[in-house]
Parts: sequence; C-alpha cells; structure tokens
Amino acid sequence: MWRYPDGTYRINPPTTVVLNGFVTRFNDLTREQWDELNYNEAIPIKREQFTTHQTQWVKDDDLVYREEVISAVVDEAAKYEAEANVVRIERDQLLAACDWTQLADCPLDEADRIAWANYRQGLRDVPQQAGFPGAVEWPEAG
Repeated sequence: MWRYPDGTYRINPPTTVVLNGFVTRFNDLTREQWDELNYNEAIPIKREQFTTHQTQWVKDDDLVYREEVISAVVDEAAKYEAEANVVRIERDQLLAACDWTQLADCPLDEADRIAWANYRQGLRDVPQQAGFPGAVEWPEAG
C-alpha cells in the first residue's frame, strides 16, 4: 500500500513521477526520493471482523507509514449473531439430512424412528444450550 502526496492511500504506487523536471520511473527511485516526493510505503493494520478501529498513520525512521491502533471496539452483538448463524446453518443441514427418517413411508422400525425424532429434537434445541454459540454439544445421530 502507498501513501500519496495528497494524503490518500492506494494499493499501488504510480508507475512514473516527475523528479527535477524529468519524468522518471517510480521503481528507479530510492526510498529517500520517494519521501522527498511525498510517496511512502504504507502498512495497514489487520482489521478484525466486527471491530471498529480508530487509527492513526505514523511515519517511522525507515520512511514507511504504519497504521497504529488508538482504540478498538468490538460489536459483541454482531459477532454473537454471526457465530450463531453459522451454528444454525450447520444445525439446519443436519436436520435436512435426516428429514427422510420422519416420512410416513420411511423403512425404519418404530424404535429407530423415535431415536431419530429424539436426535432431531436435540438439534432443534441446540440454540437453547448454555454455551451457544461458542460451545455447542451436538446430539448423536439416532
């Protein structure tokens, strides 16, 4: 990433710049010449999902701008909902995979059908578990 003279940050540096009145290939310049023209390499922070960051850019002695975190606030509700949705999707897939066990023409005997019905109820009860969504105990298939 690169910091441009206008203070914006872009993925790539320019291909050419004007230095001392001459058009020059950017990659032929030294880091000091880049700095003189106010082009600097910039290293952003790794942003965490569901987190709002307040940051600042600081130019180090090596003439590279590094983004530093001033504060970070996690949106716990959004994080919880995203994790819960992942678990619910898995639960729904497990339920769909055993729908056939509850059909009227299912080849299972009554005891197996009841075992599968109990398993399916356990799957439906997953969101009510105390550790949901972080620690889920999946029921065993009938």
